[in-house]
Amino acid sequence: MIKKTIHDDSLPLHPRTWGWWIFIGVVWLLFQPISIDTSRLWGQKIAHLLRRISPRRFNVIRRNIGLVFPEMDVDSRESLAIRNLEETIAGYFEAAYILLRGYGSIYRNYEIRGRETLEAALAEGKNVLLIGAHFTSLESCGCAMGLDAPVDIVHRRQNAIVGNYLILKHRKKIFASVIDRDDRKTMLDAFADTTRQRIIWTAPDQDMGHQRSVFVPFLGVEKAATLKVFSRIAIRYNMAAVFVEFSYQQENPKWIVHYHPIENFPTGDQAADATTINKIIGESVRRKPEQYYWIHRRFKSLEDGTTRKY
Repeated sequence: MIKKTIHDDSLPLHPRTWGWWIFIGVVWLLFQPISIDTSRLWGQKIAHLLRRISPRRFNVIRRNIGLVFPEMDVDSRESLAIRNLEETIAGYFEAAYILLRGYGSIYRNYEIRGRETLEAALAEGKNVLLIGAHFTSLESCGCAMGLDAPVDIVHRRQNAIVGNYLILKHRKKIFASVIDRDDRKTMLDAFADTTRQRIIWTAPDQDMGHQRSVFVPFLGVEKAATLKVFSRIAIRYNMAAVFVEFSYQQENPKWIVHYHPIENFPTGDQAADATTINKIIGESVRRKPEQYYWIHRRFKSLEDGTTRKY
């Protein structure tokens, strides 16, 4: 069994990883003569192939869109699901391109909006809890954000050891620090750290099960499992809170990082605070619904303790 920690920078060369390295080498070669925009186009084309040969994930997207946008007619939901799959796979391709070719590929192609919101939060003299969401351009916009500000990232260890190595190596170049989500002590120490003012980025918009969640509205879903811990963290460690929205602009292509204030957060009421976060995420999703990560089983957990079938 191959086991490494987030802090292990050694190159994974176990024989079980050789197939991965060969695959990555081929992708690296394919990326050499093309731009990152072309890599996105490749991803969109491959999305249509995947929809036909492996429809399971596409059906998850369909299911989620049907739940959150019940007002849409069937044809509109299907069209949105197809566009979302295109954006999701394009997001994978652009992330792979950046990992293998470096962040120079987006260096002049991003825009930061609402910087004054982040600066106002920092002016309070507190650490900042930077609350994001799983947008399809997460890795690319996250890179842009890390180039613009000294952000610490909460990192979820990947199951694929080679992928984790590459992502971690990249993130350590971009971000002020990388915090292991699975190392509770290290993560809480980061929130409590007062040796320097920290901006800690995390994306809490996933279904992590019944025990860690409260069930509050998210778009068209009245009872969506929503993490409750970040309200408590903001209060316990006296942190300012800012929401960050990511998007990709098709016309005059560029990646956009947009900071938004979060009003009346935290209040100490975990359900109310989770509702506030879901509301601001939902507003950003409505602006570009095709660029949200609907491929996750976001609404798997039900309030009665059972699970929704996907």
